[in-house]
Amino acid sequence: MSSPHAHRYTPLEGEALVAHNMKVLRKAARLSQEDLAERMTRLGFKFHQTQIAKIENGTRLLRFDEVVGLAKALNVPAAHFMTEAVAGPDEPDYELQEAGYRVQKAEQEWKTAHDIEQGARSRLDEAEREYDEIADRLAAQGVNVGQDTGPEWYPAPNSPWDPLRKGPSDGQ
Repeated sequence: MSSPHAHRYTPLEGEALVAHNMKVLRKAARLSQEDLAERMTRLGFKFHQTQIAKIENGTRLLRFDEVVGLAKALNVPAAHFMTEAVAGPDEPDYELQEAGYRVQKAEQEWKTAHDIEQGARSRLDEAEREYDEIADRLAAQGVNVGQDTGPEWYPAPNSPWDPLRKGPSDGQ
């Protein structure tokens, strides 16, 4: 019985394997050669788009630390990057790889949005705590802070509750 991933293994070895994987993974991630060179530069390597092109066409040799850097820049485990050929554009798994990158990107976007939400929740909790402390301090000084009904708040400008906000029916 053959492995369901048997078609992934190709006779590529060494730098040819890394170049193949780099090109396929770069394209699956929808990165240009310039984008990958920029990622490598951010990792501390002085890379240019032409170096990426030369690596992909097999005319530039790679150092081991560059291979590890490329794997990191492409968000793949270095061991896998150096030992197993990923699916090429003509193989059935290629579409799945592309979808996997989209899932990764969406997960990162979700995590970022979640972090933003948590930060906003924390700022709201802190603002409410500060408001309550000030209200308590003023009440202790005999200032009527309207604890029974609370202060009258005006909606924030352009918030959904702002009566002066132009809505969808107002031509916006």
